[in-house]
Amino acid sequence: MIAREVSRIRVSAVSRHLKVAGVQLDIDCPTSKLSQYASFLREVRKALPPELEISITALLDWFHNGTDIGKVIVEVDEFVPQFYDLSNPYGYDEGPAIAASIDARRWGPVFNRFRKRFRVGISTFGRARVVPRERVSTAGRLAIRFFHDLVPLDIATHRTFQLQATRNQTNELVLSYQATRKSTVGYNVLEPGDKVEFIITTPETIRAAVESARQMRGYLAGVVFFRWPTSNETLSMWPDEVLNAAGLSTQVHQVQNRIQVVNGRCVSVECVDVYVEGADPFSPKPVRYRIRSSARLEYFVPEANMPVAMTDPSLLELSLPPYCGRGRLYLGRAITDTRSEFTLEQQP
Repeated sequence: MIAREVSRIRVSAVSRHLKVAGVQLDIDCPTSKLSQYASFLREVRKALPPELEISITALLDWFHNGTDIGKVIVEVDEFVPQFYDLSNPYGYDEGPAIAASIDARRWGPVFNRFRKRFRVGISTFGRARVVPRERVSTAGRLAIRFFHDLVPLDIATHRTFQLQATRNQTNELVLSYQATRKSTVGYNVLEPGDKVEFIITTPETIRAAVESARQMRGYLAGVVFFRWPTSNETLSMWPDEVLNAAGLSTQVHQVQNRIQVVNGRCVSVECVDVYVEGADPFSPKPVRYRIRSSARLEYFVPEANMPVAMTDPSLLELSLPPYCGRGRLYLGRAITDTRSEFTLEQQP
């Protein structure tokens, strides 16, 4: 099955003028089953073309004394130790970390002793969860729920929540919004004392992780950032942001605050979808903007939960709470009789 899928991907890649050098398997095998995993990898090797390399992700628990990790690494060309998600995400700890601290002095000798190429896996994604005040459990698991499409702005605009911003042990940003009275978030009903908690990767965490990984030297071939964001992921850093934060981009740049408009393709009127780009997602203070239109706005339809309002026929005002920039924000749709140009002013 794996060989057939790899063959399909290679054909697709060739049609796009891309070269497939190998495959990476991301299998969280139990440490006690590493010997069987090695046998599995041996069979995969036999089924693949000889020129394709095999890379695997590796849990840090595999490298403790007395495991069969050596048998696994013999079967691959590269391994990628994962320095993230070592703690239980269902735990009630305040701001459990996603990223794990990278101690090069400890782990460098452990990985280099295999004399095999390795890369260090670094997290670039975030997580949102609801932490109930009452520590009840369902089927033995703490009743903590996760969101995949929630951003801080969705909560910050509710006056029923109080924000506490902290940093965890790996310097990730932790935003904890506590409900002061009964509230609804999506289909979730929150009682007073319940929290919506965001754990967010920052440029500082990326930069520190890369610098620490480099100290391992030896057979270290680089780092792998997890993960490439999909269209519905709201708390993952985009590749250009990651490379800039890590100092690995050849074109480091800072996006300036600006307005971007996209034609809404209305028939009888001029309409555009309005975006703000360059808003700082890590600003600890509220940020206010004025968006001016060169033509009078007939009306403006704001995006849900977006704190923007039309305060004048040619003026929109946007008031972002702390930590809510997101880099690129969709404000809503503007309708005018004639084509309009938009300008952005950040208020002091």
